Amino acid sequence: MSDKIMELASVVQNQYKEILSYKKQQGFHEKWAEYERFLSGDQWPPVTEKTKNLPRPVFNIINRIEKFKVSSVMNENIKMVFTAEDLDTEEGPYEGAERFSRLSDATWENIKQDKLNEEALEIAANTGTGIWHYYWDNSKTGGNVMKYKGEIAGEIIDPVNFFPGNPQNNDVQKQPYIIITHRDLVSNVRQEAESNGLSKELVALILPDSDTQDQAYDMAKQEVKGSDKCTVLTKYWKENGSIFFMKVVGNVVIKPKTNTRLKLYPLVIMQWERRRKSIFGIGDTEGLIPNQKGINFLMAMQLLSVQLTGWPKLVLDRSFVQNTPTNEPGEIISVNGVNGRIDSVVQYLNPGNISPVAQTLVESFMQFTKELTGANENALGEQSTAQMNATAIMLLQKASGIPIEAVKRRFYQAMEDVGRIWLEFWTTYYNMERTVALRDDEGESYTDSFVGTDYADVDMKLKIDIGPSSSYSESLMMTSLDKLFDTQQISLEQYLRYAPKNVIPFKDRLLKEVQEQQEQQQMLMQQQQEEQMMMQQQQEAENAPHPFDQELSKLPKHQQKNFEKLPPELQDQIMQQVVPPQQ
Repeated sequence: MSDKIMELASVVQNQYKEILSYKKQQGFHEKWAEYERFLSGDQWPPVTEKTKNLPRPVFNIINRIEKFKVSSVMNENIKMVFTAEDLDTEEGPYEGAERFSRLSDATWENIKQDKLNEEALEIAANTGTGIWHYYWDNSKTGGNVMKYKGEIAGEIIDPVNFFPGNPQNNDVQKQPYIIITHRDLVSNVRQEAESNGLSKELVALILPDSDTQDQAYDMAKQEVKGSDKCTVLTKYWKENGSIFFMKVVGNVVIKPKTNTRLKLYPLVIMQWERRRKSIFGIGDTEGLIPNQKGINFLMAMQLLSVQLTGWPKLVLDRSFVQNTPTNEPGEIISVNGVNGRIDSVVQYLNPGNISPVAQTLVESFMQFTKELTGANENALGEQSTAQMNATAIMLLQKASGIPIEAVKRRFYQAMEDVGRIWLEFWTTYYNMERTVALRDDEGESYTDSFVGTDYADVDMKLKIDIGPSSSYSESLMMTSLDKLFDTQQISLEQYLRYAPKNVIPFKDRLLKEVQEQQEQQQMLMQQQQEEQMMMQQQQEAENAPHPFDQELSKLPKHQQKNFEKLPPELQDQIMQQVVPPQQ
């Protein structure tokens, strides 16, 4: 049994080493390490004896440009919308599509997808490739009434730790196998191996190693002494339409072959810029390093010129000078008796003046670099916008952001791939009824319970809806709402309902108060209308002719005059006899 386990582990190790050798032949590890140094500001070579006095200024345009572009790509709200278009029933599949759409919003918050996206995009902008990895975490539990175990978890894989079986194919789902690596403490790995049922003899074969050179980055090559670590290889592969995985450390399989029951690799790849015939893309740093070196060097030469001009080199005749000067400003130099001119004994060397073109060249370098990368003043917000309205600013930024539209499209496609992987997890691992917290269209929280495996055979379609989220987008929205409200096209209630919460954070309370005032006004108006109707009815009743008047009009005029001369009490008695009260 142990021989077979070692044989399986040996196969995985050989596959890992073959792809590692390919990546080293391409120079990826050395380049990625250099890109990371430049991004973090480590942009000068090591100090030597000849260069120890050379200034080393850093004007990190790489970090500035890449931070801006990552923010621009993430500057939209993303919503996953699932549909089952070939089924129009309002029960079952249609309801499931609506649930999965709302569940995607909840999952986005639970696994901190925005944080994962930011990390993946930062790596992609630097090295050229962003990699999302999702897995089922059985350690997560939840539920108060209906307890559940296990939830989707996500992480970002650095390209250094990603080993595809066919690096020339940029489609991750067409890979024959995929290996991802990470360093972990030996104690943790042994504990995991024991929980997976490995014998004590095999667990004892899990030993620390020093394979840190394969981690490429400077910070990863140096590990704390005494923290025994080993490299863990996780291999995914397809077999009979399903995804299997296993874990290997050295010559030991710590996690045996396991069927995930998924049909898609739980990995998503995004290339920042496409590289032909390679799954690894091209980042911005690769093309910015020569410009960054030129800017730093020109600024260093200008700084050195100022230093030499302010503190020029001192030349002296030691036969006359008593002490050894240090060339500090204001220092007094003592000399013995001197016949003749003092400047023949002590004088300064005048350094050559630096060309005035240097400063212009630095500015041109920065300007052209920003323009070519789509990070000009309009995009970075460096241009004065005091005299511009929100619409004008929005249009300028949109025009300046055209160079990164292709990157945005690749990012949106990656998010669509993420949604398909989540759907597989839901329809595979939600095999028992569980309660989930969701939000309705108004953003109010509510709970729902369902079984995801009930929709395993339903063919769901997914699209990504993009909405504005930047401050200028909100300004544009508020400008449109203001115009509609000023022209009385919408009511105050509609204005508050559609205003962004970031602009009016207390809009829910204000909207509630406005609605209460409107209800009170409606009740008051209704009460006034009822009172007016009662008064009108009373007035009409008072003005209406009495039935006795009709009878009295039939009598001769002299009898009518006689009736009017009678006392009021007698008139009332006669009227009641002629017209009873019930009439």
